[in-house]
Amino acid sequence: MNKKVIIFILLILISCNSSDENINETSNQILDEITVTSVAISTTTSTSSSTTTTIFECLGDDNTMVNFENIKNIQKFLNKYGFDAGEEDGYLGSQTVNALIRFQIYAGLNADGDPGPNTRSAMNNWTGCEEKAESNIIESETSTTTSTTTSTTTSTTTTTLPIENLNNKRSKSYGYLPSVSITTNEIMSVFKGFEETSSICGVPYINNLSSGAINLYENGLLPYASVKNELFTESISTAEIVNVTPSTFTVNVIGNGDKNFKFYFIKPFESNLTILSPISITTAPGLTTAVFDKTNLEQGYWFFSFAENNSGQIVKSVGLREILVSNEIIQTQGSDNEIDTIFFLKDNQNISEGLNLNNANNIKLFYTTKNLYDTRDDTTNSISNTTNTLTLKDDNQAGKGQIIQIGRELMLVTAISGNTYTVERGYLNTQKENHSAGTSVKVIKNISKEQLKSSFAYAVVRSELGMRYQIALGSELTLNQLSTENCPNGLYSFEEITIFSWRPQGSSVSYSSTKLDRNNPIFDKQFLINNSYNYSPPSLLSKDSNGNFLNLGPKNTIVGSGDKVVFDFSGINIGTNTLKFVELNFTLNPYKSSGKLSKSKNLFLDVSDNYIFEININDEWESGYKYIFESISLYDEVSKTTFKNNKNVIYDYTLTKDTHDSYYLDQFIFIIP
Repeated sequence: MNKKVIIFILLILISCNSSDENINETSNQILDEITVTSVAISTTTSTSSSTTTTIFECLGDDNTMVNFENIKNIQKFLNKYGFDAGEEDGYLGSQTVNALIRFQIYAGLNADGDPGPNTRSAMNNWTGCEEKAESNIIESETSTTTSTTTSTTTSTTTTTLPIENLNNKRSKSYGYLPSVSITTNEIMSVFKGFEETSSICGVPYINNLSSGAINLYENGLLPYASVKNELFTESISTAEIVNVTPSTFTVNVIGNGDKNFKFYFIKPFESNLTILSPISITTAPGLTTAVFDKTNLEQGYWFFSFAENNSGQIVKSVGLREILVSNEIIQTQGSDNEIDTIFFLKDNQNISEGLNLNNANNIKLFYTTKNLYDTRDDTTNSISNTTNTLTLKDDNQAGKGQIIQIGRELMLVTAISGNTYTVERGYLNTQKENHSAGTSVKVIKNISKEQLKSSFAYAVVRSELGMRYQIALGSELTLNQLSTENCPNGLYSFEEITIFSWRPQGSSVSYSSTKLDRNNPIFDKQFLINNSYNYSPPSLLSKDSNGNFLNLGPKNTIVGSGDKVVFDFSGINIGTNTLKFVELNFTLNPYKSSGKLSKSKNLFLDVSDNYIFEININDEWESGYKYIFESISLYDEVSKTTFKNNKNVIYDYTLTKDTHDSYYLDQFIFIIP
């Protein structure tokens, strides 16, 4: 960490006969370990005790001119100052997000992992001499004002938002996320499991999810504010934008008067949901009033989607849901957009069908959509892959700074003279190709956020053995750098790609389009992995060599609030991959004459070293039920495997049936009377 060093004191207690040379050598050795940029102001040495005091002043760095809209520059900044963003690849992956959170906590900002305007401003003003922020009050990414007061009256409470504990916020990275569909405006739950976004095989696509749940990325890119064990439901409460002024707007939640709401919005020219933090929240009986500052919000029409307070219920917005920030702006979008080209590259070459990608770590993947282009006249002459000048039909084919696409090659126009265009060949790492006369020409006139038509997309790849993975692709023309790390051996194909066009003004939904691999020429992108490993799923053993049961659980045990229920699954054999988390499933039968209806409950848990899982019985566990163990699902880096109490084994990635011999799992029962 490049910290501010005001005074550096060397206390070297030595005997009177120690030489000056030894003192200097020791001092230099310790000074070499100090990594901050400093300049010595003064040095004093006492004659009686060889005590050296050296005063340093941090010179600091100048980051004011760095463009932190560029993700790669953010990564360089984070790595320079010791926040460990990993590879500087220009992709906002999980390691970069976690590094951002560490920086934001250190700087006293809202620790949400989003490189918003306040975070970028802090980076521009950063010198490297800053001390860690002592304040526990966050500054909203949407505001330049932070209130530090707390006032209470008989009817209302106004409070600021404290920094969330990082471990509490990020420790549970699996379960269900709250969401409202960006394409249908309906309540939904999104499944969040293992996620390593730098790898093609880093985000498993789970085939068998609970009814009402969808996979990560199927509803755009979501912030992870609340992750719960059970599906989210719609609340009877309501939320509405009120009191819009030139500088602020207010959201009223009519419900239980809770101050812990998160508020989800869609930014202008985007489809992804984002969380805005209010500058103040006032509560009264049945009412929550949140005030938001518009000062630093991006220009355009913002859409308020829903509020959520970690109760398991989602409060959909009603009434006024859209506000304009800054001046009137055109924010219209066609509903006929679809994928045009998938660029899949390695070393500036198109990845040909069936190419071996063993240990590849420099794969580039991005896409374009049809509505991004303007069609131009076909080429009039053949074009060699070695030339940087093109002769097109006339001087109206493209402008300087615009992008020409011919075949699967992009070219950036740098100069025009008549109908001769000087270009940067192989733009965005695309392959330089030979083009024959009569080839179609398309032009991308503007790559601003407003002109790009798709703000997010995800692709699904599938191995010949049935493993499926999701790849988040961001907006079109966003260069995603990927590796094949953790990909099991096999032949892989692109199975589908879904794009989300940004939300137009006056609409509550975004447009999406999905293309499936049904002999579609854009999907001619198979690749092979054959030097990695052959995937083996987990298994569950019943007894040890001495005939003792390996798996233990409660047997008709009566428990109450404050008690613990322990399951010991020592019979788990993890197979080839590391387990990331487990899911316990229970059938709930009414106990005695409680008059309740049968239902089910699931619980996501961390993996312990010895596979012993403790459940704390609290208010979330409903009384009046007999809880019968139904199954345990093991999630690893590739897929999930479910062991049911009827001895069946369900592999998520294949239709192959199997059984285990732990016949006694249906005896694991506890009762909450």
